[in-house]
Amino acid sequence: MRKALILALSVLMLTTLAATTNGMTKARTTKVAVVTDQKTYEVIGNDIDAFTASMSFVGKEGVLIIDKWQHPDSLRAVLKHYYTTQKIEGAVLVGDIPIAMIRDAQHMTTAFKMDQRADWKDSSVPSDRFYDDFDLRFEHLKQDADKPLLHYYSLTAESAQTIGCDIWTSRIKPPKIPGTDKYSAIADYLKKAIAQKKVQAKKMSNILVYTGHGYNSDSYNARIDEIWTLREQFPFLGSERGADLDYINHDFEPFVREKLMNTLAQPRYDLAILHHHGSKDTQYLGATPKAVTIDSWVENIKLNLRQRIRRSKDTTATINEYMERYGIPREWFAGVQEFEAKDSTFYANMDINLPDMYGYRSGARAVILDACFNGAFNNEDYIAGYWIFNPGETMVVKANTVNTLQDTWTNELIGLLNAGVCFGNWAKGQLTLESHLFGDASFHFANAYPKLDLDKAMVTRRGDSKYWKKLLNHSDCDIRALAIKTLSETNAITSQELLDIQRHSESPVVRMEAFMSLKRRADSYLSQAIRLGIEDSYELLQRLSAQTLDESGDPALKDIYDTLKDDPAVNSRVMFYIKPMRRHFYPTEKELEEYALLNSPDRPLKDKKFTVRRERNGCCAYALEDMFKLLQNETDQDFRVAIAEVFGWYVYSYKKNEIISRCEELLANEKDGRVAHELLKSINRLQRKN
Repeated sequence: MRKALILALSVLMLTTLAATTNGMTKARTTKVAVVTDQKTYEVIGNDIDAFTASMSFVGKEGVLIIDKWQHPDSLRAVLKHYYTTQKIEGAVLVGDIPIAMIRDAQHMTTAFKMDQRADWKDSSVPSDRFYDDFDLRFEHLKQDADKPLLHYYSLTAESAQTIGCDIWTSRIKPPKIPGTDKYSAIADYLKKAIAQKKVQAKKMSNILVYTGHGYNSDSYNARIDEIWTLREQFPFLGSERGADLDYINHDFEPFVREKLMNTLAQPRYDLAILHHHGSKDTQYLGATPKAVTIDSWVENIKLNLRQRIRRSKDTTATINEYMERYGIPREWFAGVQEFEAKDSTFYANMDINLPDMYGYRSGARAVILDACFNGAFNNEDYIAGYWIFNPGETMVVKANTVNTLQDTWTNELIGLLNAGVCFGNWAKGQLTLESHLFGDASFHFANAYPKLDLDKAMVTRRGDSKYWKKLLNHSDCDIRALAIKTLSETNAITSQELLDIQRHSESPVVRMEAFMSLKRRADSYLSQAIRLGIEDSYELLQRLSAQTLDESGDPALKDIYDTLKDDPAVNSRVMFYIKPMRRHFYPTEKELEEYALLNSPDRPLKDKKFTVRRERNGCCAYALEDMFKLLQNETDQDFRVAIAEVFGWYVYSYKKNEIISRCEELLANEKDGRVAHELLKSINRLQRKN
């Protein structure tokens, strides 16, 4: 009764606000919700009203929502109502909007696999998929006692188990900027966003790519092919005077931070794609500068030794170990205390830390931080926020709240930005549980194809297969790729047609989209797509195909492993996935014995748990039969829940259908409610229900 009343009151209030925001009662095209909390609206309401009204400058209608209840369930119900009745395309969340901390959904992240017995603040994923994917279903667990803005939710078994955002969301939530209160920071950003909307959309021209130390195994093939495909996705690069694709690698300077920050302070860049590692307060850019003389080699070794000693619990034992093992003189360990501040400064100079952003003015209009934790907005301070909350030109940022996998297609469909598609509509189809937008995601560049309104079509014509089939022949590779993806997701194109596109298209971007569509379907055509992908000339398609082969373990593809495992010409990041494939095709006796011992009463429980948990990544078919037996025989119910959960990770396994059948048989006879819940969730994950 209470929830129904809240929803009714919400809808009544919002209908009034939407009608009075800019004097309009009819939507000119699509609508964008501007959501803010009561306190923020009381302090800077005029700026929020002006920002909401400014949506009209970009052909959208702003709908103001004031969240008076500060509970995610209430706000989600309102957003879903507006999506259902008025087809809002996105929502900008301004100020202190409740944060959903998602649990039991690690399969919807790219890399996050923390033990959920750890502190809930650390083992949950801050995610606005709670607000923008209405097929997901959650159970509210509790509100955080220390940080009341945080609410913990569990993904239910009945929920969709893959992400398919209905709307886009972006956050305007300032970090802890010294000397600035959060309301002033928000007001300043909104004024910047309004001013940007009033001028004619800028034609895209200059793009910057940065690659940090250790990213993608420092593979030059990966870097070269990314530049190659970006030139195809943005055809003006290299063909128009003054349109440049600039590149900075971490080793261009001994300490690259200053070069990168100075470069990005220039307003010439429309898009910056930054590949590196990260945390909530650091963008990890470089490494210890390469030594070029014997003296510099020695100094680097001493620096490294001092760091190891500082981390050591027993400094004397550690020093003696290094002296004995490597013959290092004792004097090389000197200066651990004396040089601590100097060493700390040395390492800090490698990276972008929070203090480096104080007073910084960023020039790139859109920034992608392809790193772990940079977008952790559940913290009071987080580095992604500084890229928009400054007087510079940056309007929108994409970043991650937890750790993220390196081997993802960061630039999928990114050429749509050149077709006038707003940042939110571009990103909506690529969002994972951890990836988020910051700033005004209605931001867009000029449309290079003015006769084609893709920004609107992506919202209003998604189910119009005739429209999208025409675009399969468009000259722009990403428009063709968008057509492929849309037709695939609406089941308006067959897997055979997708395979034919992957086989025959001359565009690496189009071939990649066809492959990714087949991977998302994970049907009987996947093995053929993997084989084609491994043989492709595009490094990222090779890499993701190798990754998928490792997830599949299909014995029909064993010849690929046999051919590539000792090939010195194989790219380093592709080899990253080739090496572990051995366990799928040539398991050792020790590995098979380890699986068999899962059902031995003499095997310690902790060892069994380690073996089972490892298959969340391993997905080895040889483990399945023993895990099925273990689920039936084990008496520890917590462990049985964990076993049932592991089956759901075999999404791309060649034995997927068999796993579904076995899980359904087990579910029919399962008496423990928690185990049954996890079996159902695994079945739905394997069936890719959305």
